[in-house]
Amino acid sequence: MNYRLIPNWFLFLLVIIIGCAKDKQASQTFQVPKPAYRDKNPQVSFSDFIGAKQCQPCHGDIYAQWKNSTHAKAGGNPDEINIIAPFNGSPIRLADVTVYPEHENQEYQFRIVNNATQDEQILIVEAVVGGGFMIGGGTQTFFGKYEDGSYRFFPFDFSKDENIWFVQVKGSGEWKKADKNIGLDQLVNWPPHRVLGEIEDISNCQNCHGSQVIGQRVGNRYKTQFTSLGINCESCHGPAKTHVSSISDIVRSITSNTSDIGIKTLAGISPKESLDVCLQCHAVKTPLKNGFLPGKNMEEFYSFRMALLGNENPYSIDGRIKSFGYQQNHLFSDCFINGTMTCTSCHNPHSQDYQDINRNTLASRFDDRQCTACHAAKAEDIPSHTFHLSGSEGSKCIACHMPFRQHVGIGNEIRFTRSDHTVSIPRPVYDQSQGFESACIQCHTNKPEAALQAYINEWWSSVKPLNPVIANRLRVTEKTSLAEATELLLRPDWNHSIGQFSNVSYFIKRYLSPGMDALNQNIINKLMVYAQQDDIDIKALTLAGLHYSQYKNPRVQLFIAEQLKTMGDMEESVRLRWGMILDYFGTVFYLIGDRPRAIECYELAKQVLPDDKNIRENLSRAKT
Repeated sequence: MNYRLIPNWFLFLLVIIIGCAKDKQASQTFQVPKPAYRDKNPQVSFSDFIGAKQCQPCHGDIYAQWKNSTHAKAGGNPDEINIIAPFNGSPIRLADVTVYPEHENQEYQFRIVNNATQDEQILIVEAVVGGGFMIGGGTQTFFGKYEDGSYRFFPFDFSKDENIWFVQVKGSGEWKKADKNIGLDQLVNWPPHRVLGEIEDISNCQNCHGSQVIGQRVGNRYKTQFTSLGINCESCHGPAKTHVSSISDIVRSITSNTSDIGIKTLAGISPKESLDVCLQCHAVKTPLKNGFLPGKNMEEFYSFRMALLGNENPYSIDGRIKSFGYQQNHLFSDCFINGTMTCTSCHNPHSQDYQDINRNTLASRFDDRQCTACHAAKAEDIPSHTFHLSGSEGSKCIACHMPFRQHVGIGNEIRFTRSDHTVSIPRPVYDQSQGFESACIQCHTNKPEAALQAYINEWWSSVKPLNPVIANRLRVTEKTSLAEATELLLRPDWNHSIGQFSNVSYFIKRYLSPGMDALNQNIINKLMVYAQQDDIDIKALTLAGLHYSQYKNPRVQLFIAEQLKTMGDMEESVRLRWGMILDYFGTVFYLIGDRPRAIECYELAKQVLPDDKNIRENLSRAKT
C-alpha cells in the first residue's frame, strides 16, 4: 500500500488552527455533513459482456490455454461439465428420507423419498459448480432453477477425494458425511434457499461461481443472469463488447481519432491492481452494495477487512485466514508487503499452469523453482537451509512455507485443505497459539510443538522476527493500559494493512466509548493520520472511531468535515464502511442490553448513511 503520511508538525499545526477557529466551533452534537456524492451512472452493464468465444478469433493461443483450464471448466449446465458425482441411483440414506441421485431422461436429478410416507420430491439439476479439481479436496455442487427465477443451492455435495456425498449441518456449520444420523431438517441448505448471485435480504452465493453473475429482485420474482458458470476472459479483463467493436472497425479500415481499444490492458498494472483481479473471487469479502461486475471498482462493492470486526473473525492476528479465501493471505505475506510478488508470479493466468517469476513453465505446483527463481542462494545447498535431505518432503519450499491446512470452520470429516498463501516461516508454538496446525507437525505428528520449536531455535537461531505490527499486538494483554496500548497498537508509520486494521479496531473497541468527554490528544492525532491514508478500510475505520468517540469535540468535528470535502469519488465507499462499522457497534451494545449506547451508535450511523434501511430498522428496534 502507498500510505500518504502526514508529518507530525503539520497535524500539530492543524490542531492549533482548528482550536483557534472560534467561528467554526460546533455544537455539542455533531452532525456529519450529508452525502455529497451522487449515484454513479452504471459504467458497466450486463449487456457489455459478450462471452469468451468472441475472443478466440484474435487470441487463439490464449483461448486454447484457457479452454483447458480449471477456470473454463469451473461450472456449467450438466451437459457442459464433467459430472464426477455418481448419479447412478445409489441411495443417500438420511434419518428421515432416502435420496436417489439419478440420471433419467437425459436429466440429472435428486429424488427424495420420505421413509415414513413414501412421498416423493424431485429436484432437477440445472447448474453444476466445481469438478473436483482442487488438490487437498475437490468437490462438486448442484443448483436447480426455481419458478421464481432463482437458482438455488441443493444441500447434497460430492467429494471427489473421499468419493462420498456430504452435507452441511445446522448449528456448527460443519460438513458431515451423509448418513442415517442426520435428518433432512438438520441441513443448513434445506429447504433450498441459498441463491446464485447477490440479492439483498436473502442467503446467497457471491458472484464468484460463474461469470458476470447478477441477481435482482423484481417484485416477487428474481432475475438471475450470467454469461457462463465457468470463469471466462471478461471475468478478469472486463467487458469486451466495445473492444471487439473497435477492433472490427480497424479491420474494416474504419479509423477514429482515439487510441482507446475499448478494454483495459492488464500489462504493467501495479502489484495491488494485479492481486485485485484475482481477489474478486479468491478472497473473503464483506458486501457493501450489490451490482458488482468486472470492470467496476471492486472497493465500491466489497471490503477485504471488515470481517475482522465481527465476533466470528476468520483471521488470525498475522492475517492468516482460517476459513475460505485462502489465497487472500498473500496480501499479508512478506513477499507482497516487502516485495512485488503477485498471483501471476507463480500462476499462469490463462492455462493455470505453474511458472516461475520469469514465466518459465514448471513441472508441478510443488516445484521449488517457484521460490528459488527469486531466492537463488537457497537452491545452492538445500540441506543447509532446510536441515532435511534433498528430495525429501521436508526439503520442499511449499511443505514448510505454504502448508496445506484444513479449513477450521468445516470440521474434519471431509478433507478440504488449501495451501496457506501467507508464505510464512514455520513457528510451531506461535502457530498453535493462533489455532493453526504448524507445517512441522504435519510430518512430525509424534512430537509436541515445544519440541519442534526447539529444533527451529537450534537450526535457525536468528529466525526472521514477526512484523512489528503483529509483534506489538501479541504484547497486548488484559492488563495493558491505555497509554501502553497507544504506543503498541497505534503506529501509522508501519506497513501491514490487515495488522493495522486489526490493531486499530481492537483499540477502538477496547479503549474508546461513545461520546467520550476526554481523549488524549496524542491518540486523536494518531487516528487522524490513519484517516488520511490511502487504505480505504483503515480510513473508514478511523473516521468511525473518531466520530464514535469524539462527536462532541469541535476540533474533531471540523477535521471529519474537512476530510469529507476531499474524498471526491471515494466518499461513497468510505461512508458505506464507516456507517456499517457504527451500525455494528450499535448492535454489540444492543445485544448486551445497553440500549442508550446502542441508540447513540445507530444515530451516528444514520448521520453517515441517512438512507440506509438496515440502520433505520436497527434504530427503531432499539428505541421500541
